[in-house]
Amino acid sequence: MRLPMALSAALAALVLAAATLLGPAPAAVAAVAVVLVISWGWPRQMGAPARLSLSATIASTGVLGVLLMLLWPAPSTGHGDAWALLEPLAVLLAWGTMAAFVVQLVRGTGRPLRLESTVATMGGVVIAVMSASWVAMARWSAVPEVRGLVLALAVTVAVVSLLGLTPWMQGRPGVLALVVIPASALAAWAVGALAGTVPRELAALTLSSLSAATLVALTASTAPSSRPRPEDRPVATTLRPRRAGYALAMAPVGAAGVIGHVMVGLLA
Repeated sequence: MRLPMALSAALAALVLAAATLLGPAPAAVAAVAVVLVISWGWPRQMGAPARLSLSATIASTGVLGVLLMLLWPAPSTGHGDAWALLEPLAVLLAWGTMAAFVVQLVRGTGRPLRLESTVATMGGVVIAVMSASWVAMARWSAVPEVRGLVLALAVTVAVVSLLGLTPWMQGRPGVLALVVIPASALAAWAVGALAGTVPRELAALTLSSLSAATLVALTASTAPSSRPRPEDRPVATTLRPRRAGYALAMAPVGAAGVIGHVMVGLLA
């Protein structure tokens, strides 16, 4: 993965967090932008044919998820029941999975890579739906512990992306693990100290940061190298690598939203 893609992931995490702190509407705009970048390049990253229909499936599912989190009635019990907002997202995820199969049926029999394309679309749908959870967190952005959680996630994803998604980390999972774990813990502790969180909240921030760092580390370990070997021939490295690379870089940024969504309920 190239350095501009790592920089884009770090910038996107910070912008998405800032929008989340401003409220649901700005968070929705930022989340839609992340979803569109993911859907734009995800089929190429996965090496799937019928890219237009697959991108449309992922984009429509992600945008619907953002609209659901923007318009769905908030739980009357406060952010302790934030998990209730996961129910409409689960239903949407099921519909998106069905759409992935329908797209392949419409393609007709005998088409190449139908199974691979289905799995790739389902993966993109999952990440797009998870990205909508940033909007769910924005509903309680005025709560101090939620603000600390959003900042911790953003700083962790930004720092670990700058460390792990760079070309010199490609093919070095051991070094990456030694860097990612301390960096994510330090980011959580720094944010917690600045926010003046209590030990219980600091533990939640650390757990969420470690989880987000794991997402970035997994992305880094599976990303195609910016200098691929002859035996590594994913479509992403041969046809429009920038489109595929930016989509992959945005994936952990969007997926980190569901970590925060779950943690919002735990912080009550």
